[in-house]
Amino acid sequence: MSTDTTSDLTALLAEHERLREQVAQLDRNLARFRAIVEDTDLLITEVDANGLFTYVNPVAQRVFGYAPEECIGRSSLEFVHPDDLEYTQKAFIDWVQRHERAVTIENRVVHRNGQVFHMLWSITLHYDEQGQVQRATSIAYDIGTLHQLRSELRESRTMLQLVIDNLPQAVFWKDHELRFLGCNHRFLVDAGLSSVDEVIGKTDFEMPWKAQAAGYQEDDRAVIANGPRFNIEEQLTRSDGSTIWLRTNKVPLRRDGEVIGVLGMYEDITALKRQEEELRTFKLLVENAPDGIGIANTDLVLTYANPAFATMLGYSSLIGMKVPEITHPEDLDRLDAIARQVIQGGAPREMIRYLRSDGSIVTVQASALALHDGHGNLIGFASINRDITEQLQAEESLRASEQRNRALLNAIPDLMFLLTPDGVFLDYKADSSGDLILPPEAFLNRNVSEVLPPHLAEQVITNMEALKRTHEMQTYEYQVLINDQIRDFEARMVLSNNDVLVLSRDVTKQKRAERERQAMQEQIIQAQQAALRELSTPLMPIADGVVAMPIIGTIDTMRAQQIMEALLQGIAEHGADIAILDITGVKVVDTQVAGALIRAAQAARMLGAQVVLTGISPEIAQTLVHIGAEMREMVAKPTLQQGIAYALSRRVS
Repeated sequence: MSTDTTSDLTALLAEHERLREQVAQLDRNLARFRAIVEDTDLLITEVDANGLFTYVNPVAQRVFGYAPEECIGRSSLEFVHPDDLEYTQKAFIDWVQRHERAVTIENRVVHRNGQVFHMLWSITLHYDEQGQVQRATSIAYDIGTLHQLRSELRESRTMLQLVIDNLPQAVFWKDHELRFLGCNHRFLVDAGLSSVDEVIGKTDFEMPWKAQAAGYQEDDRAVIANGPRFNIEEQLTRSDGSTIWLRTNKVPLRRDGEVIGVLGMYEDITALKRQEEELRTFKLLVENAPDGIGIANTDLVLTYANPAFATMLGYSSLIGMKVPEITHPEDLDRLDAIARQVIQGGAPREMIRYLRSDGSIVTVQASALALHDGHGNLIGFASINRDITEQLQAEESLRASEQRNRALLNAIPDLMFLLTPDGVFLDYKADSSGDLILPPEAFLNRNVSEVLPPHLAEQVITNMEALKRTHEMQTYEYQVLINDQIRDFEARMVLSNNDVLVLSRDVTKQKRAERERQAMQEQIIQAQQAALRELSTPLMPIADGVVAMPIIGTIDTMRAQQIMEALLQGIAEHGADIAILDITGVKVVDTQVAGALIRAAQAARMLGAQVVLTGISPEIAQTLVHIGAEMREMVAKPTLQQGIAYALSRRVS
């Protein structure tokens, strides 16, 4: 073998070894990358051009409720919350149309068990040479906590404005032209004004401190141009002519990243200026703090303790004492753990017990931090201790109160049910009878639609929807069959935090008594109506073959029928051939009354009797003519006496 051949072979072997090492390195890198992807808490996915999963990491089990292999081939949109589906689809279409490559989106996904996760997706879209989407990779973050924080932030905005107005510091903000846009109450007091409207639009040159205005505006312009300025010590002339020292902080006021003005806050440090030294100021604040503040060296020997700390533990001074000496023996291990956390850079906030000088125990919420010198070396520890002994006692009292409340709750005779907003039974309390439609194991953790009779389930669901819509108590009544007996219940439904509370009272006895009372009332009413009918249509025989019926009051359809029935029955019963209808007591005769009289006369004629109408006043006569009433079936006489005379004369003849 020639030297050249040997050299070539050696080079090939070396190249082979190098390539083999590169492949091994790639395998190691691939394994490391796969481990990162598989072990991360983030959801990592890949979908094809149709949105079907081609890869998901194990986090899918926690978010979707399916193992990774179960997700492959399923649509990513299948897990999107129905209310977010249209929005998500539209966003994806917009990205593709704009040829976006890296995008983010927030939406909700639904776990297999119905649990909802709020997710933030960072998505990378991959296109082919023709610009068509080939696949998309994404990393999703569970932002449920962030979503909750956002809700709390919205709720706190109103409180924030209230807090600003109640700050002891003065707060103000100006536009780019250094005109005031707003302020808080403290600022108004210094300016001698009563409302923010009096400030808006003005400059410092129009305020009581116009003598210092030029310097203020110079600082404002510097802040707008160069950024925040803190701890500006300056003077201010108040509306009463007095001059105070301020410590002012100013920052650029930004909107969408653009500086639109200045936000400032100042505090009156006139007293602090008199003291001249910041250290004395700090010590004054610490000395008067309501919480116990202590500083210990690395051996946990106290080198400083403010009066509140000494008073808290019943000593005139704590300096020189070791922290373990004043710590409850059972909490020494916790004290060591706190020290270790602080040394490692933590700022723990723990509950710990101290021993007072008289041996009694005080429980505090302790916050600790490490103290370092200018070179970063640990020189000691500082702690702030808030006495929560009374708070814990109050909590214990609250627990006792809750137990009493539960006892009172058990004494209430009503049935009680606690349901989720979707209608799933969570808990219950039976009434004194202990009777239930179903045993607890048959309905707890099940939906009302599964366990209640259909009509009752529909009634419960309808009232739940109304309750969620109006947030007002819903009341309803229902009947159910219990122990072969139909029972009446009256229910009240209210919101209980995020759940629904239903109080149901058995009113079977009351309903039965009410029905019996109503039936009796109906019988009484019917008897009264019969008596009234007899009184409202009296018919009197005044001679052989002559009857008279005086009519008083208003005639409606029902009374007209009663008049006809009484008249015809009287004619038949007394064999009358003349019937006198006296309408002297009828004040109004309209078409309805006239028609009733005519029909009565016609019916009487069919029984062989003639009707004599008496008591017609001039007004009623005009009305009858005006409405065109046909009175040919009747004989009309002005008065009842004349009608009787006419009837008797006819009988004589």
